[in-house]
Amino acid sequence: MIDLVIDFDSQEDKVKLFSLLKHLKGRHAVGIKKDRKTRSLAENRYYWGIILTYIADETGYSKEEAHQIFGRMFLRYDKQMPDGTTEAFVRSTTSLNTMEMEEYLEKIRIFALSELGTYIPLPNEINY
Repeated sequence: MIDLVIDFDSQEDKVKLFSLLKHLKGRHAVGIKKDRKTRSLAENRYYWGIILTYIADETGYSKEEAHQIFGRMFLRYDKQMPDGTTEAFVRSTTSLNTMEMEEYLEKIRIFALSELGTYIPLPNEINY
């Protein structure tokens, strides 16, 4: 599998892409998706410094334990294995783009409020 990031505003990138495509043989599936930056350092600081701190203080779990719990709750996916069984995996927050990370953080804030009765401030509501 080849993963490429192509800037369609760059003629050089387009030439590279078409050069690669013309040498392929056989059937291939090609998909195009908008390239998004991975989660930002600010999102990561907010996650570990605010969200997980609030959760740890409320539950008694360590931040790492809370991180693992929320990963299993909100970043889990199942994958069919070659032998027909299904295995569960958890995406790393380092693989999330900025939009996916914000969706993950929002799910945790909703969980904290609805299940723990704990309001976690938004990034613009607190200094961290």
